[in-house]
Amino acid sequence: MATTTGFIGNLTQDQEAKLQQLWSIVLTLLDVKSLQNGDAPAATQPERQSTSLCRADTVVSANGQTAFTEDLSRVLQKNGMNSADIKSIRETLSNSSIDDLRSGLLYIAKHDSPDVLLLRFLRARKWDVGKGFGMMLRAMVWRKNQHVDDKVIANPELDALITSQNTVDTAAAKECKDFLDQMRMGKCYMHGTDRQGRPVLVVRVKFHQPSKQSEAVINRFILHTIETARLLLAPPTETVTIIFDMTGFGLSNMEYAPVKFIIECFQENYPESLGNMLIHNSPWVFSGIWKIIKGWMDPVIVSKVNFTSKVSDLEKFIAPEQIPKELKGKEDWAYKYIEPVAGENDLMADTETRDRIFAERLKIGEELLLRTSEWVAASQQDGAAAATAKSQRTQTIETLRQNYWQLDPYVRGRTYLDRVGVVKKGGKIDFYPSAEAPEMAKSLGVEHFEGTQVKVVDLR
Repeated sequence: MATTTGFIGNLTQDQEAKLQQLWSIVLTLLDVKSLQNGDAPAATQPERQSTSLCRADTVVSANGQTAFTEDLSRVLQKNGMNSADIKSIRETLSNSSIDDLRSGLLYIAKHDSPDVLLLRFLRARKWDVGKGFGMMLRAMVWRKNQHVDDKVIANPELDALITSQNTVDTAAAKECKDFLDQMRMGKCYMHGTDRQGRPVLVVRVKFHQPSKQSEAVINRFILHTIETARLLLAPPTETVTIIFDMTGFGLSNMEYAPVKFIIECFQENYPESLGNMLIHNSPWVFSGIWKIIKGWMDPVIVSKVNFTSKVSDLEKFIAPEQIPKELKGKEDWAYKYIEPVAGENDLMADTETRDRIFAERLKIGEELLLRTSEWVAASQQDGAAAATAKSQRTQTIETLRQNYWQLDPYVRGRTYLDRVGVVKKGGKIDFYPSAEAPEMAKSLGVEHFEGTQVKVVDLR
């Protein structure tokens, strides 16, 4: 992969200084001084662990300590933010406590290094530290309002299958069936990597019929797809390649609202996550539509768009043996959805273990904040002290990553990629699993589109 500055392991001196400046704001926001003084945050209590930024009903915590403080205001001013921007930050934080933000940052980082997260927002705002901080906060609040952690991630496919059989709440049943149908028809699937090692997502636009699902359903599917794709990102890979396969596309397939939502996601809430966007085999009728869509997109994202029409065009980005036959490539592979398995989320009911592992995560997170404070301070000292602080901090970040994969089966519902063996226990990723995953042999017997009630059978 071509070496580009601005990423972990390849930061210029100025870029590392910007990262440290952003961390200085975050450390003030998360009140690292209280940790240095030995004050234990209320969020370490089990009953507080579920009231972080992963919930939409979060209010200021019981200790009454709001996240916007005079110290934070001074640091923001020091970093060049004007009064209007600082007021916006105050409003963004109006319903969040310091405890919420500490645990919320850990939810959002997941298996990523927190540095990767912060650098995404810095690059997206062209290394303007104040603007990057504001963007990151808004994304955290947006994530809470979209119920990403407590619903999209925690209750994806199996929960949808069970709810789709509900004969009492027929509206909820229809929404969940419509959600599953997106995956059953393969409207979007993830398979393999491109030449740069990026995960590849293929969107088969011809399968989208605007009247077949609600806006809430398609948005949930989009978020489910993005969050699942995040699991596939492992250093040094931080971005994905998306192929919009326009084969068979007509005006009846066009709907602007989901397109706007996708753009909002990648530009504002999952910044710097897109490596390439390939619009493949688009008909002439799409040219007018593209002019409209292009106007909504940031020039940086537009620069990542490439139009392809033949398999030879795709081969510039993906090796021919890794392009499925459906796209005229040489790989003998076809998408087939594997249904959820009864019992696959049983560990999520073990809240005692979940709370214990998350309490460990909070402690590691506190240690990371302290190590980060030392790292920032050491940057003004001699090289040996700075190197030691950086090394110790790197070890803590790795411990935090390992902790996520211990926590993962207790907070994340299993997905198609778990069932087919792409995502394995402990976070190992196999983009081309050679053997049938054990879960596939236990998949549930269901009717996909016939409209009959689904019967869940535990075949364990």
